[in-house]
Amino acid sequence: MKQIFLTLLLFATLLSTATAQYFPVDTALLNRTYRKLLKNPQSRELQLDFFKAFPDNWDDFNSTYKYSDKDGYDLSMYSQAYEHIKTLAECYAINDTLYCNKLIALSVGASLDVDAPNHLQGLLHYTMQQRNDVFLYCLSKIEKGHQMQFWQFYWSNIVDGQSQEKEFEVLYNINKEKHPCLMKTMSIAFEYFNNKVLFMEDFKNVMNSK
Repeated sequence: MKQIFLTLLLFATLLSTATAQYFPVDTALLNRTYRKLLKNPQSRELQLDFFKAFPDNWDDFNSTYKYSDKDGYDLSMYSQAYEHIKTLAECYAINDTLYCNKLIALSVGASLDVDAPNHLQGLLHYTMQQRNDVFLYCLSKIEKGHQMQFWQFYWSNIVDGQSQEKEFEVLYNINKEKHPCLMKTMSIAFEYFNNKVLFMEDFKNVMNSK
């Protein structure tokens, strides 16, 4: 009887571990560096600490800030997403190349959705305006397929907005001679993804209704 009880206890423990919520980044460190930076936002050291603690790629970002309606799911990081991304946008002391490479890594493989992914996309457009030359240089150094993945997320949009078209025209005209291959990839992504992508949750609902 004792052996059966221990076996059941072990099984329950393994099941609990398998279904437990998992954050791929150190969220305690991320929140701690965030709070410290709020108190002294001009500190280069604190900006770097927060920057390093922030997720490094799309999978980690999405796992950290995604929404779930499952019972018991901890939404504390989901609720912090906007403020964390806003703070990342204000890390002006970070080296341009380091900063842009991180945003590229966060974007490759990303899919448009409400909340955190939408905020991340907004940061990309803001950074493209602020650090354009370095951003495009960093993009030109990665594989063309990953360039396409970046631009897919960058231009993914559910509405037909003049601001996106204007931004595209400006980017293309300024950089078509300096980065012809990159602008070609960007043009293809803009054609297929601007005003032609649903939020991922909406897409799932559409497919489930078929």
